Amino acid sequence: MKKVAVVGGGISGLATAYEIDKRLRAAGGHCELRLFEAEARVGGKIGAARRDGFLCEAGPNGFLDSKPSTLNLCRELGIEDQLLRSRDAAARRFIFSRGELHQLPGSPPAFFRSRLLSLPARLRMVAELWAPVSPPGSDPTVAEFGRRRLGREAAARLLDPMVAGVFAGDPERLSLGSCFPRIAELERDYRSLIRALLALQLKRGRRSGGGPAGPGGTLTSFAGGLSVLPDTLAQALADRVACAAPLTAMERTAQGYRLYLGPDRQTYDCDVAVLALQAADAVAPLQSLDTRLAGVLEQFEYAPVAVVGLGFEQAALQTRLDGFGFLVPGEERRRILGSLWTSSIFAHRAPDGCVLLRTLIGGARNPELALLPEAQLIELARTELRQILGIAAEPVFVQVFQWPRAICQYTVGHRERLQQVEARLSALPGVFLTGNSYRGVALNDCTQNAVRTADAVTSYLAAAG
Repeated sequence: MKKVAVVGGGISGLATAYEIDKRLRAAGGHCELRLFEAEARVGGKIGAARRDGFLCEAGPNGFLDSKPSTLNLCRELGIEDQLLRSRDAAARRFIFSRGELHQLPGSPPAFFRSRLLSLPARLRMVAELWAPVSPPGSDPTVAEFGRRRLGREAAARLLDPMVAGVFAGDPERLSLGSCFPRIAELERDYRSLIRALLALQLKRGRRSGGGPAGPGGTLTSFAGGLSVLPDTLAQALADRVACAAPLTAMERTAQGYRLYLGPDRQTYDCDVAVLALQAADAVAPLQSLDTRLAGVLEQFEYAPVAVVGLGFEQAALQTRLDGFGFLVPGEERRRILGSLWTSSIFAHRAPDGCVLLRTLIGGARNPELALLPEAQLIELARTELRQILGIAAEPVFVQVFQWPRAICQYTVGHRERLQQVEARLSALPGVFLTGNSYRGVALNDCTQNAVRTADAVTSYLAAAG
């Protein structure tokens, strides 16, 4: 009997194990599948604190419904009826710049009326139509791309906070093609982002319109929080999931691979090993198999992030939080990356008469702040919210989550590092790597890559006989 081990019980590992199991059962194959998770619970960074009527997510807020992989998974799991679309207010997103909040414009006329950018900067963006295209094969940073196409001011006040919101990263170091491949494709295909925008709007005009989140799709979660998805996947896999079983080492055997798990070094022999881990966590186990592969994985970098959830009584606030939240450009020199107005985005996140905010601290911009003691993080978040939003009230709910390695940073050269990883893996048949360290950090990326990995695993098993 062939044996398949999936190591890592985050959304990538759970979805990959589910997809492999589905394919093996459809093929009528007799294979054993096991999933091993280092922590006492599955879900990785997907989780939440539920207390006093508040539901505060620990990590991602949801996923966009514009890509099919996650929605298909929900449909197969029978949890489609639990999906929760973001409120219309989520369409209102803000940038904090020069001492005030500016709503991101939703149309070209609104953009040219907005005071987020100066008039010269708005006029400069028209010149994007004639800006030079990235040379073929080049790997520009997000910042370099933004300055070349949009101008310095727009790059600083539009692209920089976007990078903070998605990657908590430094646009001067992140690769455009690896972080935002769709933007790179649009430049290549249309030779202008403005031309691309007009062409895509024309195409959308021929179809039914998008949701509140705009052309990228509608932000979607579950009434019971995002952890509904990993929890349901774990239930589908049932007793094949083993928690508190970290992978400490691997060795090659005549039949495949031997995994050493946990402090007591229990072993599990398998034909296929799928490591659905952060690249940094795969270094030590792979060291004995291929030191050069482990060396490449050591080059992957991460940004730490702290999430500070604060709940307030609405009556105690001077302002009404009605929108997605705000992000802060690096040029503002603030100590937070931004704040998401969770109870305005989704229903069922705060009790009646209360609001919930999640403030993001750290990232590549100020990594040391993410690692501060909880009390200091709470005080930092409250100080920033008081200065930016005028919130001086005492919170009725407080929750802190700290992620020392929150998000992998796809810095320039990421594409070449992936090629090196693939080349080294070709000499380790039966070993597969997946997860958000490689080809996309969003939940949709993880579920889409799970499908691809499962196809590769089942093809390998079929060829191996």
